[in-house]
Amino acid sequence: MQVKKYIKDGKECVLCIARKKLIQVTPEEIVRQEFISSLVTKYGVPEKFINAEIPLSYFVKGKKGRVDILVSAIGEEDEMNYPLMVIECKAPNVPITDKVFEQAAYYDNVLQTKLMILTNGTDTLVFGWNEKENEYQEVKEIPNYSNLIKNCEIKFIDIIENKWKRPNHKSRITENRNELLSWGNIGEDTELKLVPFLTNLVGLLYEEKIKISNLPLKNKRFVSDGGLRFTTFGNSAGGSFAGDYRYFLVENKNDETELVSISVMGKISAKNHPKWGNSKGYTLLNIAIDDFENSHLSLEYSIDRFVKIENEKYSFWHDGTLTVGNKGRAKNKDVIDFVKLKTPKLVSGNKIYLGTVDNSKPLEWKDKEVKKLIANFIEYGFVRDEFRKMRKEGRL
Repeated sequence: MQVKKYIKDGKECVLCIARKKLIQVTPEEIVRQEFISSLVTKYGVPEKFINAEIPLSYFVKGKKGRVDILVSAIGEEDEMNYPLMVIECKAPNVPITDKVFEQAAYYDNVLQTKLMILTNGTDTLVFGWNEKENEYQEVKEIPNYSNLIKNCEIKFIDIIENKWKRPNHKSRITENRNELLSWGNIGEDTELKLVPFLTNLVGLLYEEKIKISNLPLKNKRFVSDGGLRFTTFGNSAGGSFAGDYRYFLVENKNDETELVSISVMGKISAKNHPKWGNSKGYTLLNIAIDDFENSHLSLEYSIDRFVKIENEKYSFWHDGTLTVGNKGRAKNKDVIDFVKLKTPKLVSGNKIYLGTVDNSKPLEWKDKEVKKLIANFIEYGFVRDEFRKMRKEGRL
C-alpha cells in the first residue's frame, strides 16, 4: 500500500493518521504508516483507536520503551480504553529475529493485549497468548476489528513438531549443497569439495536434540548449551548476518555470565557493489558475543581460505586478521602475540591453530577433538574481543 509523501523544510515526510502530524521518512516509518493504513482499510480499525509511538509509561509509571503501534478498544461496561493489539515495526532490511520477538513480548506483558504483531513490511508474524499451552503461539490471521472486540476465538496455527533430520554428509553432494544454499549455510562461491564437511558441521551445530554438558575451556567455565536462536549480529563494516545461531552460556573468572554464539553462514558474492565492492561468496564460521546493546561478531572465519585439508582431516588455522572499529585493521603479528600471551595453546609457530577434526565420520559432541575445536573457537573469539577493547582504550 503506497503511502503519500510530502515535502517539509526540504525533507520528505509522511502524514501519520495516528499522530496527526508530518513525520520525516525513514524505512521503518514507511513500514509503520503502511501497516496503520492496512489496519484501517483491511481490518476495519477506526482511526481514533490507533496510537503510534506511545510511551509505556502512559500505562505503567516508570516503564521504559515506546510501542510502535497500539490498537485499543472501549470496554462495554466501564467505557475505558483497553489495549487490543501491539505492533512492533522494523525496517525492511531488519529480520524478524528472537530479539524483536522479545522486545514486543516485553510490551505485550505490560499491556496484556490479545494480539502481538511483528512486521518489517515484507514478513509479518502474528502471535497470541495460548492459555492452554501457557505460551505465545502463532496466529493464522489478523481478525477483523469488529470480530476482535466481540471476543472472537483466536485461531492458532497448529504446532508442528520439528522434523528436521541431520543430512548424511557423505552422499547427495549436489542436493546437500542446494539445501545449504537455501538455508544460508554456504556461500555461492564455495567449492563443491567443501560441501561434505560443511554438511557435517551444520549437522553438528544445528541438531538441537543433542545438547552438550561441557566444553574444555581454559579461561572460561562452561555453564550450559542453550540450543538454537534466530538472531542477527553485525560487524565493523556495517554488514550483518541473520540466521540460526547455536549459543552457549559461560562464566569468566569474575563469575560473570557471558553468552557466545556460533553459526555457519554464506557471505554475499559481490562484484562492483556500491557498498561491498568485490568480494567472494565464501562460507564463514561466525563467533558472536552478546554485550547488551553492542552484540557483535568477534570472528568471521573464512572456511574456504583458512581450513587445510589432508585426506579427511580438516585443520583450522588463522592468520590473526582483526579490525578494531574505526581504528582499522590491526597488525596480524600484534594480534598473534597477544593471543600467545593470553591463550598460548592457540598459537603454533606464527599462526593461530584451532584444531583438527576427522570428516570421515559424523562430527559428534562426544568426540574429544570436536569439543576441543569448538572450545578453541570460543576462546579465540573472547581473546580477540579483549584485544579490541585494550586497543580502543590505548593500552596496546
